Amino acid sequence: MDFKSFSQNFADKIDCKYNDYDDSHSIFVIPIKNDRFQTVIARVVKLEKYNYDVVQITSKVCETTESIDYPSILEASAEFALANFIVEGGFLKVDASILLNEANVELLGDSIVELANLADEWEFKITGKDIY
Repeated sequence: MDFKSFSQNFADKIDCKYNDYDDSHSIFVIPIKNDRFQTVIARVVKLEKYNYDVVQITSKVCETTESIDYPSILEASAEFALANFIVEGGFLKVDASILLNEANVELLGDSIVELANLADEWEFKITGKDIY
């Protein structure tokens, strides 16, 4: 799969803002309902432990704090179709990884949109704001 070409075509298809850092790293600003937006990063990553490439898709929810009910958040992610929560770099994020050799345009596009919606939903539940 030509990831850069996918990213450009996907951004055109859903009419979102898009930036590419390189051929394997793209940033999308996805429009969400109620004039909200969510930034989603998609990048091709080599998982050395398993010796294969994945498309890792992430979106920030909020900064980590002690007031967040992490057990409830982890329980909620059991009902997500493609995603889960992670903590990385001081942020709670929604994350998904898809095997590059199994990825297709529809699956990647649906995953990016799902992550944008989930991250925005949980960002609002936790912070009451549209930050990321």
